[in-house]
Amino acid sequence: MQLILICVETETWKAAAAREAAKLVRDGMVVGLGSGSTVAKLIEALAELRPDADYIAASSSSERLAKELGLKLTSFEEHQRLDLTIDGADEVDPNFDMIKGHGGAHTREKIIAVAARKMVVIVDKTKLVRKLGQRFPVPVEVLPFAKDYTMKELAALGRPCLKLKDGDPMVTDNGNYLIEVWFKRIDNAAKLEEKINRLPGVIDNGIFAGLADVVFVGHENGCTVLRDKKGFLNFLKETEFGGQKRGPKKA
Repeated sequence: MQLILICVETETWKAAAAREAAKLVRDGMVVGLGSGSTVAKLIEALAELRPDADYIAASSSSERLAKELGLKLTSFEEHQRLDLTIDGADEVDPNFDMIKGHGGAHTREKIIAVAARKMVVIVDKTKLVRKLGQRFPVPVEVLPFAKDYTMKELAALGRPCLKLKDGDPMVTDNGNYLIEVWFKRIDNAAKLEEKINRLPGVIDNGIFAGLADVVFVGHENGCTVLRDKKGFLNFLKETEFGGQKRGPKKA
């Protein structure tokens, strides 16, 4: 019963962050939509607000939901620069570095993050960590042709495991495989991100270093906007000792 209550609470927190971030979208904007359960709530919020914006979705699931709810989709053929990208994360640390992509969409998610003038992250408070890799491995998208070779190379860095779906290798929207790697410590996210991407066969990995501008965090009292490391650490301290007491902050 307690687990069910926690899950229900978490969904409410995700929705709080998504609704606040949706208010950033204005008429005439070109907006990148990430992937995952929190982004699904963002798409629902945008469908209610109905700003006259164009959207580029990072995954087939986000694209499908956006289309069903009547959002206007576009592509990089039409727009090479985005005004804003909004996406979720599996983990966010005090430097706003992230681990993302356990659904296999991180390569496209990184493209829309880099292409945007501003990158907004929406999470519930359970996704905040002091060190990356505390709760999630790093997803690495690899060419099927190079799977065994790349697994061997990744084993020199951490503990890799091929992600399966229904007993077969999980296939990303790009037609590649996903390897998840556990690391003992991630002290320098940017260096590890670069090191993994230099391995032959790697398309991209789920470390997002230096891309997030602001983090919208949903919690039991609404949504708090984190803009820097100090605010992040203060929020964590309040959450760990006595719970989150502040109300929502406007962006």
